[in-house]
Amino acid sequence: MHARLLAPLALVLACAPVDEPADGLDRHPALGDCPEDMSDETPSDPFADCVDEFLPAGAGHGRESFPDIVLGPPEAGVDGNAGLDVLSLGCGGQITLRFAGAGVVDGPGPDLLVFENPFVVGDGTFVEPARVLVSDDGVDWRAFACDLAGDDPPHGCAGVALVQANAANGLDPTDPAMAGGDAFDLAEVGLARARWVRLIDVGEEYDPSGLWCSGPSGGFDLDALAAVHAP
Repeated sequence: MHARLLAPLALVLACAPVDEPADGLDRHPALGDCPEDMSDETPSDPFADCVDEFLPAGAGHGRESFPDIVLGPPEAGVDGNAGLDVLSLGCGGQITLRFAGAGVVDGPGPDLLVFENPFVVGDGTFVEPARVLVSDDGVDWRAFACDLAGDDPPHGCAGVALVQANAANGLDPTDPAMAGGDAFDLAEVGLARARWVRLIDVGEEYDPSGLWCSGPSGGFDLDALAAVHAP
């Protein structure tokens, strides 16, 4: 190939995105609305400490108590069903939260628990799933696989497993074997630490009818996030 043709080609290749995922997920950088010095803080508890960004798509349940409603421990409903201490994102809505200090650290087994409010219906469970993305720096986002076309309820998504822990029953909200919720292992996405967590509702992908998207409680309902391992 002629040298005059190689130069423009090299420029195009140099400017092309490298390793850009082709899954279409929203990986825009964290806004930076949380305090810059949060990395130097010692967390007072294992739960998320700040909401960096909330992009609702309709809905509205829980906004009167926002942001505190998503920053504390989980509040499971009776027998693990449909707690009401949640923030509804709406179908297609998303929320980004930050942990203080080291945040969520990779350890043996699951590292992050996401609590929603699914509930039992007959022999199954009513779910409103969300994809989970994590980041150590708020820029490089890693997405956990969320298989909406496979098993029902969908594997690898948040909003699937019943929540068991609440303030009244004394169950440890950081124990994956007791707390309920959906567990995620940072090793699966190649991170040793995550200080940001982004949840993106995928209700309409899961159920294209949109039947459960209307009203104040439409879409994924976030209860809490918990780091399993103390840094």
